[in-house]
Amino acid sequence: MRADIIVKVALVMLATATGAHADNLTILSAAAVRPALTEVPAIYAKASGHRVAVSFGNATAIQNKVIAGEPVDIVVLPPTQLDPLVRQSFAGAGRPLGVVRLGVAGRAGGPQQPVTTPDEFKRTLLAAASFGMPDPADGSTSSTYLVKLMNELGIADAMRPTIKLFPDGTKALEAIARGEIALTVAPITSIRIVAGVSLIGPLPEELQLKTVYVAALATKSAGSAAAIGLMTTLFSSDLATLMGEKGIDRP
Repeated sequence: MRADIIVKVALVMLATATGAHADNLTILSAAAVRPALTEVPAIYAKASGHRVAVSFGNATAIQNKVIAGEPVDIVVLPPTQLDPLVRQSFAGAGRPLGVVRLGVAGRAGGPQQPVTTPDEFKRTLLAAASFGMPDPADGSTSSTYLVKLMNELGIADAMRPTIKLFPDGTKALEAIARGEIALTVAPITSIRIVAGVSLIGPLPEELQLKTVYVAALATKSAGSAAAIGLMTTLFSSDLATLMGEKGIDRP
């Protein structure tokens, strides 16, 4: 039997078994996989009758929410933030869900400089009148990497006067749409969903950050049929197709 059929049969059996009882489930997730996960509540509710809430933030903020005891059934994070939760028994072992890459974003319809090689990328950043990024102090995956990358490229000092910090990557993208800044580097998945912003191009392969996002059951939900069913949905062929459409690759 095909894997996707098995998943659908399992969800139908789960819905039948739960009957009129509907659980309220929560996913806490890093924002980079938001474009696909925002559709999960409707998909799972239709299949099982259970309600799902999804909350997004940068990886460190999500990690801190779990540690602080915020209700969660499934957590989606890069291994760097998930592994401490597993060691501290907040979550079980994770399963790789998808891979997200970084891209350069500018205002839709605005001038677009090439970024296909490391030298082009470097020149484009240096030529930008302004550059937005999440505040590295908040521990976002992309800003932590950008600080490291600019230092490695030897442009950190030259870029400093043009850099404007934002609470998160979405705020930086929205500032581009308003014409407040010229460029940012963000997950390609995030760039695609902000109106008024265009993807200039992915980072050159030599400089690319390919972040794997891992889904794990919260420890308290390890025995929950509803949470396990939701986890199964995350790895169904239907969601794999959706993630591909949103720019999220399977590992």
